[in-house]
Amino acid sequence: MTMIQLEKLYEIRTNNFKDTQMAAKFDQLWNEASKNVENGEVLYGVYSDYASNYMGDYTVGAYRESEKNDLKIDVLTNYKTYEVNSADPIGVFNTWQKIWSEEEASEIRRAYTYDFEKYEVDGSISIHIAIQ
Repeated sequence: MTMIQLEKLYEIRTNNFKDTQMAAKFDQLWNEASKNVENGEVLYGVYSDYASNYMGDYTVGAYRESEKNDLKIDVLTNYKTYEVNSADPIGVFNTWQKIWSEEEASEIRRAYTYDFEKYEVDGSISIHIAIQ
């Protein structure tokens, strides 16, 4: 499979550093998405429409795999995958901190196209960053 076909459940626009409502927006995003997800479905958090880099505005949407095709992500794109410590309540946040740190240290060069978090049925989480 070279394409992931996704259906949009809910979407927000935010900024990691300037949006004082960011945490509330993410809570709303996942609360709205969870209303539309059944047990056994993989959930995706897709980051896109970056204004600049991780310090600028961006859009994040909650998606599930579907034939509806609101969005297709080409998995043959060059992605770096990060496994999240899902036992840690802030594991996703800590992983993003690592990604930003690697970017600041020029260890990765992000493409800023589509990045995504994948929430598996078994509770494991991975973050996939498009790189140049």
